[in-house]
Amino acid sequence: MADLKLIQELNRKYKKKSSLENVNLKEFVVEAFDREKVEGNKDDLKKGFNSPDFLTNLGVNYALYFDKGLSVNAALMYVDVCDFSTRQEQALGKEIAEYFHNYYDKVLPIIYKYGGEVEKIIGDGIICVFAPPFSDDNFEKNLESANVCAQEIIKETKGSEFSSKVALHDGIINYFQTKTNNYQDYTMIGKPLTELFRLESVSENESVNFYEGTKVYDLYSEQVQRAFYQRISGLTNFLYPISEKSVNLKGTDHSKVYSWTTKTIN
Repeated sequence: MADLKLIQELNRKYKKKSSLENVNLKEFVVEAFDREKVEGNKDDLKKGFNSPDFLTNLGVNYALYFDKGLSVNAALMYVDVCDFSTRQEQALGKEIAEYFHNYYDKVLPIIYKYGGEVEKIIGDGIICVFAPPFSDDNFEKNLESANVCAQEIIKETKGSEFSSKVALHDGIINYFQTKTNNYQDYTMIGKPLTELFRLESVSENESVNFYEGTKVYDLYSEQVQRAFYQRISGLTNFLYPISEKSVNLKGTDHSKVYSWTTKTIN
């Protein structure tokens, strides 16, 4: 969560129930930048967003994961607009802002529908995490949720101006609270994040992309895939492979990437 205020605004706008929903962030901002207090007692620098009370107000799990830097097995997703730079290169700033507004309205409700949380928004890219403390489900359920979420995003945006691609990955990440005074940075770190960014760079348009040798790959194997869909009723689309390629990406140990896309059942 690189920007707690942004996450809170998104949770409220898209009606996601969360610990951040009713926390008075303004109160912590004021406390963090109360110069009069700071000059009188340097210990007050520890207050504000770095105050233990702040994380405690979000819940015990938030305090444990971010203050203690606990690791967690997470499902990670990078959602990106297909060929955005090319398609929007002639657009003005106001037009781009309106486009993003409409794009987020399309994609973020799907992410929240399946229990994901937005870790970062980078223009047309959205980094999501499906894991505690944002979800009470176990890893297997979080991975399934991320997978169905990815499929729905591809299906709902395919062939439209919001046509998207999804990099889907998993691995052990660590939550991290920046200890710098008065800086509200709560985020996650770890090699799977580097691998996620590299995966996005070679992802195929309008498809779910993943590495060989991961839990995502296991989920997409024929037997697991069939069993997975048998547990989900009401789906009118399914996935099928469109590409398999060898890669040599800096910062990863993975050498093969698969891309699957959706096909609607008539």
